[in-house]
Amino acid sequence: MDLLLSWPGLVSALVLVAAGAIQGSTGFGFNMLAAPVLAIMIPSFVPGAMITLAMVVSIGGALVEHSDIHRRDLLAALSGRLVAVMAAALVLGMLAPEAFAAIFGLGVLLAVGLSLSGWHVRPSARNLFIAGATSGFMGTLTSIGAPPMALVYQNTGGARMRATLNAFFVLGSLMSVGALIWAGRYGLRDLALAATMLPFAFLGFLFSGWGRRMMDKGQVRLVILTVSTLSAIVLLARAFGFTG
Repeated sequence: MDLLLSWPGLVSALVLVAAGAIQGSTGFGFNMLAAPVLAIMIPSFVPGAMITLAMVVSIGGALVEHSDIHRRDLLAALSGRLVAVMAAALVLGMLAPEAFAAIFGLGVLLAVGLSLSGWHVRPSARNLFIAGATSGFMGTLTSIGAPPMALVYQNTGGARMRATLNAFFVLGSLMSVGALIWAGRYGLRDLALAATMLPFAFLGFLFSGWGRRMMDKGQVRLVILTVSTLSAIVLLARAFGFTG
């Protein structure tokens, strides 16, 4: 409760409302918006509590549109993520977090540039496996792992994308939490922090209906490329010390 009476707590709560609305609208983006802000305002939130919050909000999205979950897509992506989170747990501490952020930020910008040049990625089993692995590795190390999966889905219908991504992030986040526990980087404090701020994230999710309607009108690709670019900029800003 003391956290919510402080300026960092209040700012973080408002950001989580916005992040919940974005996640409910698109199936991704929660950590893209919230993780960088909370890393500055409440550094202990990243990565454990942040991953936990994203997982719980994704459960809501997966339940709302459960009939649109594409199970073959989900299986391929989760297979890749399972491999990647184990690798991420092994390399935790081998490089500075800033180094990982720089590598992933540049990679996302490259993928966005290729997409704008006319390069299209189909959501095939192979591509989803690679995207799921990259997403899992990025997400476990930096809390921002959505861009690879979102870019694969940029030419796919809104409902299929939202439902499958939400299901992917629910199960994938469980894997990441397990990897953090194994590496000694997750505990009861992470759960307590997540529980304190969860009502604000769900409040935003309740207002996401307008966003789902926009995505269903054909704005999927524009939203994905915009949010992915912003996430890459955030990662690079973190890598070079511009976010504190």
